Amino acid sequence: MQVTFRGTRGSIPAPGPQTARYGGNTSCVDVRLDDGTMLIFDAGTGIRTLGGAMMAEPGPIEAYIFLTHMHWDHIQGLPFFTPAFLDTTRLHFFGPEEPPLTLEQVLCDQMRRPYYPIPMHAMAGRMDFTAMTEGSVSHAVPGAAIEVCELNHPGKTLGFRVEVDNKVFVYATDNEPFGSDPVTQHLVSPSRLVEFARGADLLIQDAQYTQQEYPQRLGWGHSTHIDALKLARDAGVKQLALYHHDPTHSDADIDRMVAQCQAWIKKHKARFTFFAAAEGDCVAL
Repeated sequence: MQVTFRGTRGSIPAPGPQTARYGGNTSCVDVRLDDGTMLIFDAGTGIRTLGGAMMAEPGPIEAYIFLTHMHWDHIQGLPFFTPAFLDTTRLHFFGPEEPPLTLEQVLCDQMRRPYYPIPMHAMAGRMDFTAMTEGSVSHAVPGAAIEVCELNHPGKTLGFRVEVDNKVFVYATDNEPFGSDPVTQHLVSPSRLVEFARGADLLIQDAQYTQQEYPQRLGWGHSTHIDALKLARDAGVKQLALYHHDPTHSDADIDRMVAQCQAWIKKHKARFTFFAAAEGDCVAL
C-alpha cells in the first residue's frame, strides 16, 4: 500500500509562506492498495487537491472514506471534492455517529443553507454511509481488514487500523493522553490505543502541541510530540508520522520539535523511525 499525505494541519487551514514546507491544508490522507483500491482518511481541505489528482486518472472513481470525527477540520473539504459531483463516482463513507444525528445527516448539515449554497444531495455521485463504533471490524474494502478504536478526544472520535497483506497502517489523529485531571478524560476509561497500534508499520499520530503549550490546553483533545514518541515506543511501531500540526506553528517551529524528537530517541535508544508529516509525502508499505 502507498500512503500519501494531502493535509497535515489541525484545527483550521494555515496557508502562507511560514507553513509552505509542512503544508497548510487540514487533515486528509489517502491509502492506495496494490490493486488500485482507494481509501481516504478524513476529508479536511486536503481532500480538494486529492480530488483533482483522482479526476486526472482514467475510468470511474470509487473510494472508501473513513472519517475520524465530525469537527470541521476533518470534513470541511468534502464540499470541494470534485469526484463527488460525477454520476459515475461511488463513495462509501464510514465514521462515528452521535444520536440523534446520523453520519449522513451530519455531513449533509454542513452543506445546508446558510452555511453552503449547494446541498450534499445535489452531488451526483452514489453514496452510502456506514456507522462504526469502538471495536468495529469492517471487511467492506476488498482485501483489507479495517478495525476501529475510540480515541480520547471531545466528541465521538475514532482511530483506524488497516491490515493488508501483513502490513499494518494506523491512523490516530486527535487524541489526548488520558491524564489525572478530569478535564482530560474524554472517555469513561483510557483508550486502548497502545494495543491497537501494536506493531504497526506506520502510525500517524496527533502531535499538535509542544510540552510548554500543553498545560494551557488541557482538555482540548490533543497530544504533544513527546506523547506521540512515547506511544510509538510503547506500541512497538516501526515508523511514526507526527501529524495534525498546530495552525500557529511555522515550519521552523515544527523543525524545532523534530530536533527535540531526535534528541529524545537518542536518549531513550528508541528503535523506530519518525518524521513530521508534510503535504505530498508518500510512504510505501
